[in-house]
Amino acid sequence: MDSGVPRWSGRRVAGPAGRVGGRLRRWAARLPRLVPRVRPVDGPRARVPGELVEVVPEAGGGTVRFARSVLRVRVAVGGAVFVGWDGVGPAPSAAVSADRPPVDARVALEPDTGGGWRVVSERVTVVVTRFGVVELRTPGGRLLRRDLPPRWWEPVDGGGGHWAQRSEVAADARYFGLGGRAVGLRLPDGEYPVPGEVGGGRLDAGSGTGASADAVAGTVLLTVADVGTHLLFLDTGRSGVVRLREGRTG
Repeated sequence: MDSGVPRWSGRRVAGPAGRVGGRLRRWAARLPRLVPRVRPVDGPRARVPGELVEVVPEAGGGTVRFARSVLRVRVAVGGAVFVGWDGVGPAPSAAVSADRPPVDARVALEPDTGGGWRVVSERVTVVVTRFGVVELRTPGGRLLRRDLPPRWWEPVDGGGGHWAQRSEVAADARYFGLGGRAVGLRLPDGEYPVPGEVGGGRLDAGSGTGASADAVAGTVLLTVADVGTHLLFLDTGRSGVVRLREGRTG
């Protein structure tokens, strides 16, 4: 009895689509197999902090341990923020005198969303994400500065290495500082030297590619934007380069 409902058998229908699919499979079988080539690492290996594994809250901040690095955060009463990687402490430093500003004992690292942690003080909020991004925000939550996780290059056979870190600010931000230049106070895009042995008070003379006149390198960078203004002091014992690039709104 025929009920009018089509019945499907287990046979394969040899139609145009089936013939094309069969030809494609035969052609694919003739192609040479691509084997990825693994090149040996003969240069310095890059290291990043990795994932967060432990947090030790302290008065004014605390210590954040990642898989391959350690971060220390310290917020002072006046809103100054210290950020140090791999065991670097707030003292001794050329940025402050012997009488360091007291820490804000009212705040400490506390859990944040996404597995991160934060320090919420009266004048600034510091956010540390699960993979080592450090954000400085206004009390209202607007972003002042975002420091991406630093990267270290360490030679395979030992010896000295180098590190790099990329920071992001508001698109309308403008830069000042890093030594005086004849082109004006505002720094154009370019590279600017960072002197070493800052703790000893030495300043190296040099000129950045964004300036056409001789300059005296400095380690203070002033960033001005509509969201707010913040001052960065880079306290390092090694000489290096700061590369600046202005953004665009949108």
